[in-house]
This record gives sequence, structure tokens and C-alpha cells, in this order.
Amino acid sequence: MEKLIVKNFGPIKEAEIDLTKYVVFIGDTSTGKSVLAKLISIFRDFSNLLKNKYEKANYEKDLDLNNQLNNYNIDFDIDDSFFEYSNPELLVVIEKKKILNIRNDFEKNNSSNKDFFKDFPDEEIKNVFAQIYNFRSTVYFPPERMLISSVESSIYGLLANNVALPICFKNFAARYQFAKNEKQNMLFEDFGFGYANVNNEVLIYNLTGEFQLNKASSGIQSLLPLLLVLKYELRLEVLKPELNFLVEEPELNLFPIKQKKLIDYLIQNINNTKHKLIITTHSPYVLSALDTLMLAKNTFNEHKELKDDISKIVYEGRWIDYNDISVYEVRNDGKVYSIKNEEFRSIDTNAIDRVSDIISEEFDKLTELRYAH
Repeated sequence: MEKLIVKNFGPIKEAEIDLTKYVVFIGDTSTGKSVLAKLISIFRDFSNLLKNKYEKANYEKDLDLNNQLNNYNIDFDIDDSFFEYSNPELLVVIEKKKILNIRNDFEKNNSSNKDFFKDFPDEEIKNVFAQIYNFRSTVYFPPERMLISSVESSIYGLLANNVALPICFKNFAARYQFAKNEKQNMLFEDFGFGYANVNNEVLIYNLTGEFQLNKASSGIQSLLPLLLVLKYELRLEVLKPELNFLVEEPELNLFPIKQKKLIDYLIQNINNTKHKLIITTHSPYVLSALDTLMLAKNTFNEHKELKDDISKIVYEGRWIDYNDISVYEVRNDGKVYSIKNEEFRSIDTNAIDRVSDIISEEFDKLTELRYAH
């Protein structure tokens, strides 16, 4: 079992999270969804580093939590914070900035990765790219990803110079540059558009014509960087078979049907791999889409003879096992609450869309007033 416990960190007062293949956080703004997702990624990266690199790790240096948090643009004080991360091979306990306990059961090796970056002429750019790929298991998709359309012509400049942008965004921009150069054109049929890289300029084409990325809809500007980087990283599976994908706000600028299509797409690409996925969201449609994929697997588990019928409704490659997903609501009281319904093996529908009850109640009262006179 993989688990993270956090106490007294930023908006988080107390959180105990079971970390499964899929981890989902929903909640109001500024409650700490993103903070928890990034903490999971930091500890998973550290675990991956120990697993792949060191015979004897310098824990204080390699798990400099302040430095790792800074990479994700988090500047909360950790003087009074408590963190405990555990998986079957590793236990890390940090309290008041000090590592109190660590158990490392990984088989040790000193194998060094091939230098895949030796052909990059600019040493600073090479170092940035190497930093991203060497022993970092997390692929982070920031909510600011739609800004890529505005800065793509100067991405190398962002990497080579000390531009005042979060390190996590620069890292994503570098991944996007890799992906764009590796695949010069691609059709994303499920989303109704394709792209082409012509002389390092991205062109979007669909039924309405062909245009530059920065002139595309906000939904496409948000989608394309995500889809390109995801496809590229998945093709590198031979090098990194156990990636941790962190997607912030997949619903960004997307109509509800496109939100569902994106969730289906993410799950289908990750389901039969060793990769893991973390999602932060404000959208009840995201949870509803995931709940449907769980229902498909639940129905199959209870009625295996209906497999073909279920597959006609939901493609088998998208089915989610109830035990493979953790879903939490992060509330304003600084705590997290599991919103999985054990009885029905689903996501608690009341937590999915509480606002609908409020709207329905207001609507009923207004309708009653309207027709009562």
C-alpha cells in the first residue's frame, strides 16, 4: 500500500491519502488540491530516484523539501509541518524540516543512464532537459499549459535564461518542445482537430480550416500541449515504464462532452500500463465520467456473461477497477474526505455535484412562486 499523510502544511490541516493507480482531488479553489497532488509527485520522484540511482543516497540533499516545493512554485512554511510517505519499499517521515525516519528497501544499483542529451549544443538547455528526464518519474501538466501558444516561439529562450516563470512550467515547456519536434503532425480524431509542425510553427486544422495555434480556441490551446506531451511520454515507455502523470484541471476551457472524451482518452492510454495518474479538478463532469468507467467494471465483475454488451457501451480498455482509484474532496476546513461509496462501489454522487441540489431547490421555490399567483 502506498500512502501519504500531511499535517499543518499551507491550507492542509490534516490529510491521509491512499495512493492508488488513479488519485483524484476535487474541491473549492485554494483548499489545497494542487498542493497535495504535487506532494505526492515529489515523494514518488524521490522513491523513483532511490530505486534507480543510488547505492547510498544523500537523503538530506536529495529530499530537500523546500527546494522541491520551490520547483512547483509552492512557498508555504514547513517549520511546523509533518509528512509521512510510504510504499512497500520506502518510508519517509519528515517533521519540522527534519527527516526523522527513513527505510529504504530498494535493491541498490549504480547503473547509469545513457546520455540521451549529448547532441544538444547549448549546455544550459542540455542541463535543463537532463534535469527533467534523469530519475524524475512525474510528468506534470500545469493549468497554465494554454500559455504555451503564446511562448512556443521562444521556448529555448525560456530554458536558457532566468525568465521569471515557475520551474514546473519551464519543465513542461521543454517536454512540449521535445514532443513537437519528435512528431511533426498528428490527428486527434476524438477531439476533432489535427496539428502540423511547419518550420517550428504549430498549425491547427479542422473542418473550418487551418490556423496558427495562438489563433485557435482556448480549448484547443489547452488540449494540444497536453495531448502532445502525453503521447510523447507514453512512447518513451521503454525508458520510463513507471511514470506518474499529474494533470491539473483537465476540464480547462472544455465543453462537458470534451471533458468526458479527455477522461476516456487519459484512462485508455494509462490503464494497461504501470503508469499512475493524479487529477485535480473542479468539474463534476470529470467525476461522473470516471464513475461511469467504474460502473462498467463493476457490472462486468457481477455479470461476466454481459462482457460484450458492456463493451459496446464502454470500451473495455477504459474500465476502472474500484480498488484502483482513490477520490477525495478537499474542503475548506483543511481536511480531505474520501468520497467513494463502499456500498455501491462508486463515487458519492452527492459530493459530485452538490451545487445541482442548490440550483434545483432555488428553481423549485421560484416555480412555486411563479405559478401560485
